[in-house]
Amino acid sequence: MTVNMYIATVAWLCLVLGVLNRKKRKKHVPLMLTGITLDFLLVLYLQVVRDAIQKAAEFSLSALQQTHIGFSTLALLLYFPVLYLGSQLVKGKGTPRTKSLHVRIALSAFLFRTLGFVFMFSMIK
Repeated sequence: MTVNMYIATVAWLCLVLGVLNRKKRKKHVPLMLTGITLDFLLVLYLQVVRDAIQKAAEFSLSALQQTHIGFSTLALLLYFPVLYLGSQLVKGKGTPRTKSLHVRIALSAFLFRTLGFVFMFSMIK
């Protein structure tokens, strides 16, 4: 495994622990923010070092590698509404609908991130 894969593993484990602690806000929020931040920073690093977005857009990778990129990209895109809705809940401005949307979108993001994590191992050369 590469250093990047170790970082991705730590990020995913933070998300797993965050989901498991979803009823304990003092643990849930920092764990989820750590996992999400690590994911964003890793993608930013890969873009700067490897032109990851351009390489993905070329579709020159294998089907399994493209699947990893697709699932991971969906997760990253879903992080934006998850973060917004979560911040509303933390500020006390959320409604029951806000919480319901947050949970549904967050679980979708977590599912896509988990699938991206599994397919990440197709990137080993």
